[in-house]
Amino acid sequence: AQESRGLGDVYKRQLCMKPFKNYIATWFYRESHEEASYYPQAGGRGDSALLHSVYMQIQVPFFTTFRHYNPEAELLFFTNLEAGQLPPFLTELFQRTRTEVVTLPYRNRPPKGWYKAWMNQFYVYDIFKEMERRMQPGDTLLVCDADCLCRTPLHSLFQSIRTDGSTLYDLGCPQGFSINGTTLAQMEEFYTSCYGERPSSPMAYYGGEFIGLRADAVHGVNREFPVVWQFNFNLPADTARLHEEAHIFSVLAERLHLRYATANRYVKRLWTTPIYNNVSPGDEKLSVWHLPSEKKFGLYRLYRILERDKGILDEQRFWAKAGTYCGIPHIGWGKKACDFILTLKEKLKYHPTH
Repeated sequence: AQESRGLGDVYKRQLCMKPFKNYIATWFYRESHEEASYYPQAGGRGDSALLHSVYMQIQVPFFTTFRHYNPEAELLFFTNLEAGQLPPFLTELFQRTRTEVVTLPYRNRPPKGWYKAWMNQFYVYDIFKEMERRMQPGDTLLVCDADCLCRTPLHSLFQSIRTDGSTLYDLGCPQGFSINGTTLAQMEEFYTSCYGERPSSPMAYYGGEFIGLRADAVHGVNREFPVVWQFNFNLPADTARLHEEAHIFSVLAERLHLRYATANRYVKRLWTTPIYNNVSPGDEKLSVWHLPSEKKFGLYRLYRILERDKGILDEQRFWAKAGTYCGIPHIGWGKKACDFILTLKEKLKYHPTH
């Protein structure tokens, strides 16, 4: 049991022996009609033209900002699409930002009907498997959702991953709060049933939008993942189970003692909807903005600017516009008006009246 938890001291002894690589990766998996599930922030099914267009466009601000502030990092875009299926603007973006496109099949797909939404999210475990093959001891990996913007260099983040083995984003959810159909208390019950022992400390929910791992931690995740996967998908339908990739990762983090929630210093899930807004003064200074509700609004407007300019020409002006467009640190009337117009245009384009 102790061996299955250890991350390997041999990796730590080799940290000073070679230059390291810092990998930054995001991904897009296009679902077929048969397997499509719902993606509420993008407002469509995984096989819809709208969702495909939205996710292609947000790659532009993601890779432009992450490359601008991390010139030495290895950037990777994972997808099930072949190179010829990517729009020309993405092909040009990847050339400009020195991003490698990795075509990867979806091997860890959950059973059909497992959950109502986000069924492509387990694709991240195929990415971890591929990265284990690529990474050397001391290398680091940061997997981000594509609706993120990088605002500063991430040197200290990568050093934290290299020192601690991981850096994770703890959403600080209460024990009884239902997170996509499962509470932390139910996750503890799952852990106990799966491993035959209680968690060593209260379970935490680590957001899947920002996961930083050292090479040996990637290896540990890949080693333990099949255990949790098989147990989860063999549970009776009326039993509390893990619905999405962050549920599974939170269990794996406990098993491997990856309890470093240091990512909270760098990133925050910033909701900017009329119904829910959790942005606070000072959030604009975070190194990474995660903007799940801005895919079709602020990030789309940044896509238009960056497609025109082919990069960040003036940092101060760019981030002033990014804050205005995305509502960071506050939402102005101009953004409200633009969001309304964009919503209207979307309805006319994808849901025309007859």
